[in-house]
Amino acid sequence: MKLSRRSPTPLLTSVLLALVGFGPLAGQAGDAAEHDARPVAVAVRAEGPIRVDGRLDEGVWDRPAAVDGFTQIDPDEGAPSTQRTRVWVLYDDDALYIGARLDDEGEVIGRLGRRDMSLGDSDWFGVMLDSYHDHRTAFGFDVNPAGVKRDEVKVIESDDNSWDPVWDVATTVDEGGWTVEYRIPFSQLRFSAAESQTWGVQFERMIGRRREYSVSTFIPKSAQGGVPGYGHLTGLERIEPGRRLEVLPYVVARSEHVDPGPNPFRTSSEQGASAGVDLKYRVTSNLTLDATINPDFGQVEVDPAVINLGVYETRFDEKRPFFIEGSEIFDLNTGGGGQLFYTRRVGRTPQVYPPSPLADVPAATTILGAAKLSGRSGGGWSVGMLEALTAEETARYRVAPGGEDLELAAEPLTNYFVGRARRDLRGGASAVGGLVTAVNRMMDEPAAEASLHSAAYAGAVDFRHDWDRRRWSLTGALTVSHVAGSPEAITRTQRLPNHYFQRPDADHLDVDPTATSLTGASAWARVARQAGEHWIGSLMVATTTPEYEINDLGFNYRTDRRDAQANLRYRENQPGEVLRNWYIDGTARFEGNWDDQLIANWLTLGASAQTLDYVSLFGLVSHSLRAYDDRLTRGGPIAVRPASSSGMLHVSSDGRKPIQVIGMLRGERDEFDGWGLVANAAVRWRPSSSWSLGVGPRFSRNSVVAQYVTTVPDPAYTETYGARYIFAPLDFTELGLETRLDMAVSPTLSMALYAQPLLSSGDYGDAMYLERPATYDFAPYAGDAPDRDFNVRSLRGNAVLRWEWRRGSTLYVAWQQAREGYEPVGDFRFRRDADALIDTQPDNIFVVKVNYWLNP
Repeated sequence: MKLSRRSPTPLLTSVLLALVGFGPLAGQAGDAAEHDARPVAVAVRAEGPIRVDGRLDEGVWDRPAAVDGFTQIDPDEGAPSTQRTRVWVLYDDDALYIGARLDDEGEVIGRLGRRDMSLGDSDWFGVMLDSYHDHRTAFGFDVNPAGVKRDEVKVIESDDNSWDPVWDVATTVDEGGWTVEYRIPFSQLRFSAAESQTWGVQFERMIGRRREYSVSTFIPKSAQGGVPGYGHLTGLERIEPGRRLEVLPYVVARSEHVDPGPNPFRTSSEQGASAGVDLKYRVTSNLTLDATINPDFGQVEVDPAVINLGVYETRFDEKRPFFIEGSEIFDLNTGGGGQLFYTRRVGRTPQVYPPSPLADVPAATTILGAAKLSGRSGGGWSVGMLEALTAEETARYRVAPGGEDLELAAEPLTNYFVGRARRDLRGGASAVGGLVTAVNRMMDEPAAEASLHSAAYAGAVDFRHDWDRRRWSLTGALTVSHVAGSPEAITRTQRLPNHYFQRPDADHLDVDPTATSLTGASAWARVARQAGEHWIGSLMVATTTPEYEINDLGFNYRTDRRDAQANLRYRENQPGEVLRNWYIDGTARFEGNWDDQLIANWLTLGASAQTLDYVSLFGLVSHSLRAYDDRLTRGGPIAVRPASSSGMLHVSSDGRKPIQVIGMLRGERDEFDGWGLVANAAVRWRPSSSWSLGVGPRFSRNSVVAQYVTTVPDPAYTETYGARYIFAPLDFTELGLETRLDMAVSPTLSMALYAQPLLSSGDYGDAMYLERPATYDFAPYAGDAPDRDFNVRSLRGNAVLRWEWRRGSTLYVAWQQAREGYEPVGDFRFRRDADALIDTQPDNIFVVKVNYWLNP
């Protein structure tokens, strides 16, 4: 079968450019009028002290006018809130004070949990402050009737709950409702140096039993909501950022009880202690410097176990607070160009491994220090800079048992830098910006020089333009990358899975063994109808050159691609007789490489609905047409990607109930009778206001027609360019269970437990080889092929006690356990594998960390 080599990109590019041509600047006058008409809250300077006790019994609370008249977003959009809410705002030289009275004729629900817990079925009150008044970024402060805090940084695209400022709040509950009293120090916010301030503000209320969400400034669902639509807070005069310096010293004690395996340098029990300090200095009211010396960047949470049989690297989420907090300033959407700043590259596992299993390699690279400067300057500029220095790590090893102790530089001394700048225009409706990254390594050993880049740089410019009251948007970016190193290191990069320059039938690719650098680029653009009563959609085009390389500090799956995608959705947000809301959408996507070969294409049709009883349903069907696969042979000739069809159904019960049940079923089959089945379930039980239990089993079964095994040189077999690409059928089975238990004694004392047992098996069939390029034809292989059958058993878990023992200061006590086992068996037997997992020797790690917040 001959596949079309014609790329769809030019056609969609023409459509995209045509859409862009329609009046992007239209509607600015309407936007300004709508902005000026938003509700205004007026803050009044307090005369006299305020005691934060949740009672509002000081006389100063009688002075400001109340914000009243909240409007529902859910369940009855546009209707007045069913329960009255009044809010008052005061301030003094040091802080902003907010008082709220939340009347309620029914039961007030307050659930205990750790800070930043999920909203769940509890009641909540929230204060969102756009203190920059840039219509893009806001600081959020939420509290429930039990006194549990949530705080976040909100941007147009996402929320960041890692931000943990130091602020005070108190609540009281009575027969008529509940009362909230806040004290938010100005030192925890960022704002301009103007003598008279105007901020954006949104007050929010959630009534858990009704799933009612109401706000002080109504933004219909058909509009582009969030920070751009907030009301205004005025009356703030001559405020200062307060105390500029925060110091957070900490000590950590660690005890490890692990199986050292073949490592002759470790014992089964080792202990250690360390200390460090975090600093925060507010250079100005809108610019903050964060620094850390000898940081403890160990993770309290564990990464999930993953069995990766594919060609690409597995990406794990960041969980270290220093890198998470404020990370939104460094976000830049590259489209198909990946993530320019993947923070887990800093402090990564050393990349150069000794030539012997009798080795002691550090689990992570030591971060000597890191600093981050972020904030806003005049003229609408947002800026961020981060620099980190990691130490040279040495691995010890022996070639043979009892042999000489040898050393190898497993990771060189490395400096990482990221700089970001963005300017907001037209009240935040437009923005232009840029980002640069740099990695420089001090290379002084041959093994590192042959494996790693001596330098890696990337630079990007991005833009966003909203018009017609933000109903339409145009976004895009252009990124350029450059890496340099020895010929051996650059040759290695050319052969990595995200490049595969060695493909013998790729006319546009060639490995250059003399090259000492690679320079590539990636670009994308999208036009979207992002708001409207019913219809929304988008068109997107993207391209990435084969030489593009950002993985020294970023994350990118593959290069050598040209993509185009179209999406159209019809939605109904008004409740009907059966459904509360629903939508149906369709997506078409095409991917090609720079040789104009179609490497992927699919059509999807999805639908989602929520019943009046808050049962959520989601379904998706997808069909992929036959295409080419330029990664199947792992650097060999191109093959066929079989056509396939898949379907998925997801059901979730009412989250307000003490027991919530969630289920998902997904199935797929391709044209050569390969198939896959995945079934997920989750049960969340909340028997009381202080603890909850979640259990989530997951089962998957896959029958793969051709799983790559290895490549065998065979100069006589010229059909596939002097090598045979060996495959085998694979039956893959996996069973896992995620369990989470959360308990809270008070808003400042909580415990969380997590456990994930995982059983996986892979049973390979008879070996076969690819007969010809650009086909999916295989013939039996008579030579020797490695037996890849496997059974992997894993258990990862942790328990974390968190106690905020004084304002801004926290004690952590954590226990981590890991069990890993492997056997080359292949078949799946639950009892045998579960018993073997239980019998596996566990690794146990105990950590105690305490910090002490100072604000001199």
